[in-house]
Amino acid sequence: MIDLVVSTYIITEGIRKMKKSLIIYEEETQLYARFDHPKCREGLSYQAKMRIMDTGKLPVELTLTFNGIYPYGAPMPPEEHEIKATLIMDLYSKVLRWFRKYGYEVT
Repeated sequence: MIDLVVSTYIITEGIRKMKKSLIIYEEETQLYARFDHPKCREGLSYQAKMRIMDTGKLPVELTLTFNGIYPYGAPMPPEEHEIKATLIMDLYSKVLRWFRKYGYEVT
């Protein structure tokens, strides 16, 4: 029993002492998307916050927060969403794919 407690303590101390990843670059911007249908011209506006970390498996992340007018006829994506990727180009393709899933095109 004592060995289990000691090993648990050693593991938690090791986790606490791990180096935290530093933010290399951070940017906040607006991301606009419109519903891709000829009879419906509704659009969405998201506050986008992109971070690039110095370490980690997925160092590039984008946090989307909805801040516009809710669509009337078009489907509404989630109000908050986080996308992580290895490269900026991968992040861009994931953002496009996420909006296309709900029928929107990024403008």
